[in-house]
Amino acid sequence: MNFFTADLHFGHANIIKYCQRPFTSVEEMDRTLIANWNAKVGADDDVWILGDFTMRSAEQAKGYLRQLAGRKHLILGNHDNFAANANGAALLTEVVPYKELKLEHGQQAVLCHYPMLFWNNSRHGALMLYGHIHNGAYSNAVTDLIYNALNVGVDCCGYEPLSEHEVLTRMAAHNAQLRFSLNDGAAPLPQATLERLRAGI
Repeated sequence: MNFFTADLHFGHANIIKYCQRPFTSVEEMDRTLIANWNAKVGADDDVWILGDFTMRSAEQAKGYLRQLAGRKHLILGNHDNFAANANGAALLTEVVPYKELKLEHGQQAVLCHYPMLFWNNSRHGALMLYGHIHNGAYSNAVTDLIYNALNVGVDCCGYEPLSEHEVLTRMAAHNAQLRFSLNDGAAPLPQATLERLRAGI
């Protein structure tokens, strides 16, 4: 199963203040992020981290990665310097700046740390998953007007990864409430995918 997340910022005490995270210490934040991840993700699952895993060193990054279940794929963010070191990237299945992924439901998803207004095949139903903007009110107010795009950062997703099913369900709800989109003309989720979501498949 595929899972998606972004902007964990392991070991970054100031992110608690910047994003009003409900933790009293960086240790509590790290424990909660790890526990939430492992409560959902199994050893045979793939987790797509859309950037900003940690600002810590390569060795410290490996310490976090060892505690997390699943195969971990990193889409580079602006704070993932640890992954430039072969030692830091050793526990990652892949490290890329951008990814086009065929979902288990059959749709294409474009994965990038940064939100885009237009992306490959956006007019043909491809989804855009991103992070970077955390829970910033202004930035999210803008990206909330983009059809078929979803912020999967932990600050917007209960501090846990989202399963593919959760992503598609949230995407359908997002698209349904849009009366205007900045990227007007993008194709809606296919009817077959909507029916599967309604059936809980």
